[in-house]
This record gives sequence, C-alpha cells and structure tokens, in this order.
Amino acid sequence: MNVSRENTDALDNYKLPATFSLDNLKTLQLGTELTTSPCRRHLAHHVKRYPLDLRAQVQRILISNEPEYLAGALQDLFIALKDSGIKLRRMVYEHVSDKLSEPQQDYFNNWLVQGFEQGYDDRFIPGSVLATGLTQKAQPLLTQEARSQSAYISHYQEAIDCLEYGQIEVAQELLEQEMLNPDGDPRAEDELLRVYSYSKDYESQEHLRQMLQEQGRELGPGWDLSKLDTK
Repeated sequence: MNVSRENTDALDNYKLPATFSLDNLKTLQLGTELTTSPCRRHLAHHVKRYPLDLRAQVQRILISNEPEYLAGALQDLFIALKDSGIKLRRMVYEHVSDKLSEPQQDYFNNWLVQGFEQGYDDRFIPGSVLATGLTQKAQPLLTQEARSQSAYISHYQEAIDCLEYGQIEVAQELLEQEMLNPDGDPRAEDELLRVYSYSKDYESQEHLRQMLQEQGRELGPGWDLSKLDTK
C-alpha cells in the first residue's frame, strides 16, 4: 500500500522566541512571520524599559495592525520624544494615519502642532505602555491641592535617591534612560556600571552597550564584558 507523506522541515516546527528573533534586528518594517502577538508583546515590554530605543518604537508601530493598539503604540513614541524628533513623529504618524479613527487623527495632529505640554492631555490610549493617565482628560478635584513639581532635574538625580533607599532595579532603569540621552548627566555612566556590577545583570549591560554604540557613543573599558567574571 502506498502511503503519501508530505515532507516537513524541522525548522518549520520550531520557532525561536520573540526576544531572539527581534533583538538587534535593524529593519524597521518586519516581515509577516514577525507580525505576531508574541512579537508585539516583546516590543511593548522593550519599549516600556527603553523608551528611547526609537528603532523598537517604530518597529512596534508598523506591526500594530489592530486599530485599538496602533494608537497606543504611536502615543508611546510621542511620549518618549516629547518635543524632540518632530520629523520622525510626523513621518511615522503620516505613514499610519489612515488606519486611525478621525478623533485619533485630531488628537495626534493637535499634539504635533501644540507640542507635548498642550498635546498630551493625561489620557491613556489602549495599547500604550508609557501613558499613566486616564481614558479622558483628567478633571481636577475641588479638594486637591496644586501638585508641586518634581524636585528631580534628571533621571540621574532620581536614581541616586532610589539607590539610597535600596531600589536597585528602579535606579538601574533610570540610569539606563539617562545614558540613552546624549545630553544626559555624564556621571550616570560610572554609577550604572557600579549597579550592573552589583546586580550582575550583564544581559542588560550588553544590550545597552550595543544601543549606545549604534548612537556612535564612545564607551569606557568598564563596558567590556570579556574582562568581567560572569560566572
């Protein structure tokens, strides 16, 4: 009896996790094989930790085909850049604007024209991982006192306080954001290397090192993991 069997490729039966498929992938428009829920979740998590990784921001927006998540991903790019990167924000917005509802188009158009302070009105759009507001403009309570501005002038200053209170993970993320800012406090580098040495989070150190090198930044010998005992 003849039995017809279809040949299968073992590679078709094994898919790498999203983190391996997407890390260091420089193309902005990802293929259909990467337009999946795990990849979207990975990029969302990455953007939450590294908001200034603009490559990941754009990748995430371009694979957010669902309208309910696309606007939130676009909002994260606007939040991360604030009033910087106007050309990038406008270019990405114009590329996906036809997939947004009319109220969403009005929202982002207004943001582009009026800037961060007037454009970001505290609202949370589903799909965003950086917005901390509500689904609509926050209304002040009658009994609420005016909130004083933060005393921190940089992520570095806030990270130092976090370290004093033993909040190592929070301090690490703040220092990473300060390092990604080309105009950030130069003291953040030594402080972050000390945190990495303490936490032994060499995976995050290597990831950040690659991102900084892509920015053309010159790094000291403390970033060379080959000289560290990672066992």
